[in-house]
Amino acid sequence: MSEATLDKRPIKLAADHVSDPRKYPNQSPFILPRHTHPYPRRSVPGTKPTSKPLTATLKPMRGGSPITLADLDQNTTIHDIKSSYAAQSGQAIEKIKLLLNKKPAADLKTLKELGVDGDVEFSVMVMGGGGGGSNATTPAVEKTEPVMTAVPAATGGEDKMDVDPPTPAPESEKAAAEAGQKSGREGVEGILKTEEFWSDLKGFLAQRLRDEREGERVAGVFREAVGGK
Repeated sequence: MSEATLDKRPIKLAADHVSDPRKYPNQSPFILPRHTHPYPRRSVPGTKPTSKPLTATLKPMRGGSPITLADLDQNTTIHDIKSSYAAQSGQAIEKIKLLLNKKPAADLKTLKELGVDGDVEFSVMVMGGGGGGSNATTPAVEKTEPVMTAVPAATGGEDKMDVDPPTPAPESEKAAAEAGQKSGREGVEGILKTEEFWSDLKGFLAQRLRDEREGERVAGVFREAVGGK
């Protein structure tokens, strides 16, 4: 069949068209690759460990008795160790943080992934300031309050508050107050007699009224009123 006999027009398929898988070309068989597990597998109780048993010693950083976990293997996760420690110490598992060589150990890491091939020692950090477990008792602190002693009332009637009689102000203070008032009046009268004050008032009124003549007239009225006193 030559190229001239080929139909160059596109093939139109119906909306409900279904292909027949029997007409697909044959493919050679192949094997899918093995998928790696995204998380480390937990150790199943009752199974034999693949390596020699390990012992983990967990020492609290803020005091307390260390806890030893035996019969561990390299596939044991940090989460498994934290669960065992929480069950024995009474601490909440979400507050426990394990440190290996002063570095935090992730919960999903196994001992093998952390490079542990023998007995290991972890430091235990309890987040939130926890102590040595639920059995730890906090000593009670006694609060001492001052004792109020009653004072017996004096005989002979009710107690009255002694009030000192009002004392008149000294003559020097009166003279100072009168001198201040007098100097204040003299200062105001002196300012009203200056042309600078009236020119400033005229300019202010002209600016507020937006009319220079009206401002000059109002300032003249004020000046006549002040001069008539």
